[in-house]
Formats: sequence, structure tokens, C-alpha cells
Amino acid sequence: MMQNALFEGFDPAEIARASRQIVADKAETRRAVAQKSANRHHMRRANAESTLADILPAKIEPGESWHVISRGDIDSLSYVRHVLAGVDHLDHVLMSTWCIAKNDLTEITAWLDAGRIEQFDLYAGEIFPGSYGDEYEQFLKMCDLYGCRLIVAKNHSKVTLCSVDDYQVVIESSANVNTNPRIEQSALHNNPELHAFYLEFFAGVKSIDKQSKIH
Repeated sequence: MMQNALFEGFDPAEIARASRQIVADKAETRRAVAQKSANRHHMRRANAESTLADILPAKIEPGESWHVISRGDIDSLSYVRHVLAGVDHLDHVLMSTWCIAKNDLTEITAWLDAGRIEQFDLYAGEIFPGSYGDEYEQFLKMCDLYGCRLIVAKNHSKVTLCSVDDYQVVIESSANVNTNPRIEQSALHNNPELHAFYLEFFAGVKSIDKQSKIH
């Protein structure tokens, strides 16, 4: 009786349509869909990293932004893989993350070995040296071998900058560089001004880790 009272005064046909829409929306979250808006922002949903090539363009056009809501095996490095797949190489990648997994560092090492990335800079959270000791030591070796830069700071931002010539992509994400089953949101922008904005900010961040300062 109380539930019926809540809907008094509403058109039963409207209630039925709303119920059908709720069911349809739930079904829609189970597959990748796309929507394009007038201001050149594009929205995507993804359930697995393997779908990124299907729902994102190989290269982001100038002035475009692509927004992705995801669940499953997608993290910040997933988007770097996608950007890298659309170009011959990247001159510079700057990645800011709370933490990073060992297998991700191994993959980045392979890119550096192959010349796919010229310069790689990692901005990690203050927990990185203590809580991720193996990964920390692995990256210090990468600094010695490839000239990578490590900046440890009170950092919880998840921003990645990818650039080659005048192609400058900014990846903003809630995801760290470690795969997890959580829902994450990300946005990819081909925007030189935004790229310069972040690059200038991170250039002013000083490492609080003594060991990374000497590499």
C-alpha cells in the first residue's frame, strides 16, 4: 500500500516507461557503447583493455577529448599502450601515479629498449620506496640504464603526458598503474595547452626521496 501511495498522481504509462528504461540502462552497462556530443567530447564505456582499440581512435584528433568509464583490466598504462600503438614512437612520457606494478615497469623497459619511448619520467607517491620496494629498486635501475627520472612526492594524482613532435596527448584517470577490478574513469585529450599546463607544474615538483635525487 505504501509503495502504491508513492506513485499516486503519476501516469501509469510513464511509470512503466521509466521502469523499462531502468532495465535497459542496467543492460547497457554490460557492453561498450558510444556517444558523441557537439563540443567534440566523446564518451565510451569499456569492460576490458581489449575493447579500447574498438572504441577509441588510433590517434586523437587535435582538439578532441575522449572520456572512458571502465571496469575490469584497464589501468593508466592501458591508455599509454593505445597511444603508442598509433605512432611510431614517443619522445617523452611523463607518468604520475600513486603506485606502479612490477610487470608494468618491465613493459616500459621493453619500450625503452626498442626505442618506442625516448624519455620516461615517473612521479610516484611517497609510499613508493617503502611499500613497493622491489618496484622502487627496479625503477632506480631503469634510471641508471635509460636515463629515466624518478620523483617521489606527496602525490596522489594520476596524469600521463605523451608527446612526439606536435602530437601531445594528456591522459587523466582515476586509475593507478596497476590493474584492478574497480570502476575507473579516464579522459584522453589532444590539447597542447593542457599538456604544457601539466608539464610546467610537474617540472616544479621536487623529489623528497634522497636516493632518487642522485639518479
